Amino acid sequence: MTSNTPTDTPSDANAECVGPTAAEAGKASACAGCPNQQKCSSGAFNSPEAIAKAQEEANLLKASLQNVSHVLMVLSGKGGVGKSTVAAQLAHTLASQGYAVGLLDVDLCGPSAPRMVLGERHRDAQITTSGSGGWVPVYNPDHPNLACMSISFLLQDHDSA
Repeated sequence: MTSNTPTDTPSDANAECVGPTAAEAGKASACAGCPNQQKCSSGAFNSPEAIAKAQEEANLLKASLQNVSHVLMVLSGKGGVGKSTVAAQLAHTLASQGYAVGLLDVDLCGPSAPRMVLGERHRDAQITTSGSGGWVPVYNPDHPNLACMSISFLLQDHDSA
């Protein structure tokens, strides 16, 4: 499925957004009911400050992902089909072949990837922050090229999710 939505649209824009920098921004029929309609029609997204801020954010994102070569996503519209198991097995397999692998577990209801990546060490695992304030993933001590980041690391009780 392709989308006609411009890449500079706010994340909460209507599905058929014409884009905040378009001449008809905030005035097109697709803008009706959009939470950004007033900002778009006022030109707030076109101000030099807004453009500079957007460019700075894009540069920071690009810099932070410069060492990421590939991204694999394991997803399904159904629960309990083994998404975390497949993701963890892929991560272990790629790490065993020498690749640097990071697994991001975004399962809010039952984050199980840390257990599959770190084994029983997952209970003692804690994330730390970098000098710039970003979170540093937890690395598997047996496989230093295999890292995991999960919401479970942010919980006081690992069984809370």
